[in-house]
Amino acid sequence: MNKILVPVDFSDTSSNALSYAIQLFGSTSLEVTILHIYGARSTALLMKNIDDVLEKDAKKRMDGLLENVQKDHPEVVFKTRIVKDYAVSAIASLGDSGHYDFIVMGTKGASGLKEVFMGSVAGGVVSKTSAPVIVVPDGHTYRPLEKIVFAVSDDPFSDPEVIGPLIKVAGMHQSNIKILHIADKKTPQIEKVLDAMKDLNTSVDYAFGTGDTNKDLNEYLMKDFSGLVCLIRAKKGFMDRLLNESVTLKQTFNSPVPLLILHD
Repeated sequence: MNKILVPVDFSDTSSNALSYAIQLFGSTSLEVTILHIYGARSTALLMKNIDDVLEKDAKKRMDGLLENVQKDHPEVVFKTRIVKDYAVSAIASLGDSGHYDFIVMGTKGASGLKEVFMGSVAGGVVSKTSAPVIVVPDGHTYRPLEKIVFAVSDDPFSDPEVIGPLIKVAGMHQSNIKILHIADKKTPQIEKVLDAMKDLNTSVDYAFGTGDTNKDLNEYLMKDFSGLVCLIRAKKGFMDRLLNESVTLKQTFNSPVPLLILHD
């Protein structure tokens, strides 16, 4: 059984992500935990009263959401959780618990200073959890996964097992996997990817771009009509994080198609 965690804030964006998760993983042998997080920790009496109101409202809205999705998808096992906590840390902690195969989240785009200073819950979760995360752009409509783009760097991953979730999703949909390398020149390390995916329907493509990896990737995706793009987020030291822009985190804001993020 596939076990999926879907955080919701009762917005159209999160409802769309919930719908996408159900369509992606299918109604058979699927357990979806719908998670809502409200408030923040506080011992102040005033904040406690506000939290009581927020909790009651959350329970009412969760009951309505559950009634609708259960009616539309009677085969799915739905569970609900309402938690008072900080969103990023709570979702990341549940993702790391080992109880869920994937986290599926909706996200809205942002740009410029808003992107730098505000960040996003999805981006925060991606940076803190080790669980596979699927980020669904606001308003994206599910379509069959005939093709998945797996965008890789010069040195794709240290452990082939990291791509297990990608292989799982591709196998469920019998997807063609296009291994995309955006670089200045071809690299022999791509053979590492091909060897790890030798039993799947794969092909390799190169995009010799402008130096702006996110821009080059999105331009490729808009032309390629893939249904999902997969990126691997490598662990970096503090100085690496400070000096180098994270392609994966930036992509959570800007991807035109759903994004599967794995952690090496």
